[in-house]
Amino acid sequence: MIDFIKIYTETKESLENRIKNDFPDSETRCSVDYFTGQVQYPCRRYFENIEVRITDKLGIIRNSIHKFFNLKNRYDDNNYTDFYYSDIQTAFEQLQNDLNEDISDYKITNLEFGLNIHTSLSPKLMLENNFIMFNFDEFNQKDTFKNKGMYKQYNRSEYYIKIYDKGLQYKLPYNLLRVEIKIIDSKLLKKKFGIYTAKDLFEKSRLELIFKFLLGCFNEINIVDSSSTYKMTDTEKMFFELGKSPHFWREIKNNKSSSYYYAQRARYNRLLEKYQMDTIKQEIRDLLIAKFQTLIGEGC
Repeated sequence: MIDFIKIYTETKESLENRIKNDFPDSETRCSVDYFTGQVQYPCRRYFENIEVRITDKLGIIRNSIHKFFNLKNRYDDNNYTDFYYSDIQTAFEQLQNDLNEDISDYKITNLEFGLNIHTSLSPKLMLENNFIMFNFDEFNQKDTFKNKGMYKQYNRSEYYIKIYDKGLQYKLPYNLLRVEIKIIDSKLLKKKFGIYTAKDLFEKSRLELIFKFLLGCFNEINIVDSSSTYKMTDTEKMFFELGKSPHFWREIKNNKSSSYYYAQRARYNRLLEKYQMDTIKQEIRDLLIAKFQTLIGEGC
């Protein structure tokens, strides 16, 4: 569930003292003025993968809390395992113990939330052939990492949604798809989810709100089955093929009325339902719901 976090405090003196004085100097790195030799900001120290960074005004803690938990508990450096609600609590307790510092009231600015699901089809092939658009628009970022991975991402000003082949990334012997959102606007965290500080992540009701938001973002992805179109009429077949291109929708959006644009979108979705070309999307959606219920319900 929770993965990358970025939290900070404006009252940094205690945290700064911890990493400078309570731990071996050899593991804390600070900038040094080239001419005077005086120690300057920023100062950094790592606890497993978690970076603690001290600037002249802030104390910042950031990175994957999921990976921190796995490293701390000897599960290796990865985030493809299931990360249960109770694991989130344990990870924060372990981090606070390492820091010897209460970070529960640190403010949150960035938050990543994702789920790993086992799919019947290859995530790489689905991303290549079936994940065609986001909200009838082109994905902003796509990469194959020289055939070592596969991901697609869509960016919005407050957040982005990313879907990628987690199994291929870690060379796993099974299909594992990851769907995640990264929220980069603290105002959205506060307004939509009521998340202000680190301790708010322990509220299941807030995690449920984030999941519903992720599911809503997933619903906007245009996913089309690789089914035969032989049953379609010639008109339907032409509309179906044209509709797989974001350029087609951009032309309509730029040159037709908004009512016509949205009517055509609804028509396209009805066509997919009519010929049952939305089964991949339904399977993934069901898997996301089941996985979240498992992770959030564990240990209750």
